[in-house]
Amino acid sequence: MRKFAVLLAVSTLMSAPVWAADAEDDEEKEEKPSYIRDTSSIGQSRNGMVAADQILELGVLTPNCLQLQAEQSLRMGNLDRALMVLQRSVEMAPMDIEARMTYCQALEQLLTKQKKRDPKLFNFLIKQWLFVAKRAEFPDQKMTAYSKLFDLTGSAPGRFERPDKFLARVLLPEDGSIPVALHASHQKKKQEKDEIK
Repeated sequence: MRKFAVLLAVSTLMSAPVWAADAEDDEEKEEKPSYIRDTSSIGQSRNGMVAADQILELGVLTPNCLQLQAEQSLRMGNLDRALMVLQRSVEMAPMDIEARMTYCQALEQLLTKQKKRDPKLFNFLIKQWLFVAKRAEFPDQKMTAYSKLFDLTGSAPGRFERPDKFLARVLLPEDGSIPVALHASHQKKKQEKDEIK
């Protein structure tokens, strides 16, 4: 009987992680936002075929090279490719403010192209611009970030305002109860909804 209990415990332990891993994979697939891309194909050819927008990837893969490639993709109108390459560039060098600013501009293009704008994407974009505003070293980068934040939300972070306070003030609920309206008009809708309550 003791052997059976040990065998049952071992088999339960062996099967539990597999089941838990499957559940985690299902949750991961469901929670992945549409604006987050799979960057595993960057720097690899497709069976010896190289696309024109992959030329810069064939050498040494650097964040600056990826940023150049993304800017070219943006000029050519290939927003999906630009987002994927910029995401990889930001992953490789998170403190590269120029790459992050280009990434923010691409995300903003994606947001403006959507008919029904995604509040998760809007909130993600606000957090990215806030990162640029707080971490940029050069005044022109800071001013660009602050003006983008003001354009998108109708307000900019105060001089001594903590980032979490600013985000609590301007982020939209992700359930879609307040529609995303660019250029500061959503702030008025949020105030109207608060007054109705």
